[in-house]
Amino acid sequence: MPGCEVQTFSGITQEHFTCLLQKAQSSGINIAGNSGTATGSGITVEWNYDPAAGKLSIQCLDKPIFLSCGVITSQIRDLVNNCTGA
Repeated sequence: MPGCEVQTFSGITQEHFTCLLQKAQSSGINIAGNSGTATGSGITVEWNYDPAAGKLSIQCLDKPIFLSCGVITSQIRDLVNNCTGA
C-alpha cells in the first residue's frame, strides 16, 4: 500500500524529540537517531529531525490496507502535540 504525505513540525526541541522516541518505542516502532526508517505493527515510517532548526519530518511509507492515511497522520499529529504540549 502506498505511503502517506510527509508531515513537518517546527519548534521541536531535543526534549520533545526524546519524548517522541520513547512513545514510538512503547508503541512497538523502534525509532533511534535523528533520521531513519523503522517498521512496527505493519507500519513503516521515515523520519528526519534537524535539532539545529527544530524541525521534524515524518512520513508513513507503508501501512496495512485497513488503515487510512487520515488515521495515521492524525495519530502522528496527536503524538507530536502530546509531547510538545500543543
